Amino acid sequence: MDNIIVESTSTATIAIALFGIVFCLMQTEYSRVSRSFAAFLAAVVVNNLPDAFHRFVAMINVDYLQAAELILWSPSSLCMAPLFWIYVFTLTSRTQRQPKKVYRHLLLPALAVLVGLIVLISPQEIRALLLENEVMPPSGWSLALLIFIVLLQIAVYPQMAVYLFLIVRRLMRYRLLLRDVYASTEDHELRWVYMIAGFGVFFWLAQTLILILAFNTAQTDASPVFINLAGLAGLALVATTTLWGLRQRPPLVPHIEHEQPTHVLEKLPSKQLGEKYEKSALSADAASRITRKLRAAMETDHLHRDPNLSLWALARHIGASPNYISQTLNEVIGESFFDFVNGYRITEAKTLLSTTDETVLAITYDVGFNARSSFYNAFKRVTGQTPTGYRKTMSHPVGMDDIQE
Repeated sequence: MDNIIVESTSTATIAIALFGIVFCLMQTEYSRVSRSFAAFLAAVVVNNLPDAFHRFVAMINVDYLQAAELILWSPSSLCMAPLFWIYVFTLTSRTQRQPKKVYRHLLLPALAVLVGLIVLISPQEIRALLLENEVMPPSGWSLALLIFIVLLQIAVYPQMAVYLFLIVRRLMRYRLLLRDVYASTEDHELRWVYMIAGFGVFFWLAQTLILILAFNTAQTDASPVFINLAGLAGLALVATTTLWGLRQRPPLVPHIEHEQPTHVLEKLPSKQLGEKYEKSALSADAASRITRKLRAAMETDHLHRDPNLSLWALARHIGASPNYISQTLNEVIGESFFDFVNGYRITEAKTLLSTTDETVLAITYDVGFNARSSFYNAFKRVTGQTPTGYRKTMSHPVGMDDIQE
């Protein structure tokens, strides 16, 4: 029964991952992100093949196939965490770029492949000793090879913890970068990755318990329970990751058709977009002109009322390079795009709170916020008060209690 559960969960995992791979390979826009996600799903497929076909391999009882299982499982296990990290890095990049020196993240999987190939080409008696759990290899070479295999299998667990940390750290930095290009960041914060990280922690704990029980012969009866739990956790992890991963596009990359300016007054080479400003040719006069246009876009055209306003949409509106606008905001005005736009939203909200009887919820959407919680947080950060508290302190009370709060 336990074998059937393991095989079923592995087969279902493979089916979901294969669907995701096919979908990713069909995408032409943001191909680097799609391909990096497909690479992660491919590692998931390979990792689940041994469990899905374990009974078939056992019936054949060919030691070459058992060695092949080792070659499939160990490298793919060591590939999944770094490949998912590469996907998250590419997704949260301004230019869909991958981490520098990607090969460093694949050194452990490459070493696992090498060890597996050595096992595969070893004499039959050595393979039999290595693949037999109850017999200790007598020779020094076989013992050294076995130690390498065990160390590589154990390395999966600290490796997964390290990459979970790297992913969370990357997302925290990414949330700050969103403020440079979006006036409302809630829809772009990739909170689903935190849920994936939670599933990953559960999966890591289940796998760690399996490892502990493997060295504790007195608890062998309990190990199938944890194996089944790990399989179910893995299935949930892959299903959730695939569901959300296939819906993503890189938020820091402008949409080619709708958000990239069709003309600019001061245009930078594309290679400079997203870089720091030390090589920028923006002059003081140009920065002053852009500042005036930015103010007019908010004060006259009221672009801050658009809840989906982005840096690229604003660049299209005023006819300037997104990179120049970002530089002007940071160096001349001294604010991020997010703070600049939300400052105008809060200013208008204060006026509406003190001069109208509109509800706080209505004002939230009128001034451009797309969620009441975002409005509350921004308003309190700027004024030190909640919107209702601010309204009550006005000299001209509107005489209504906002029952919708």
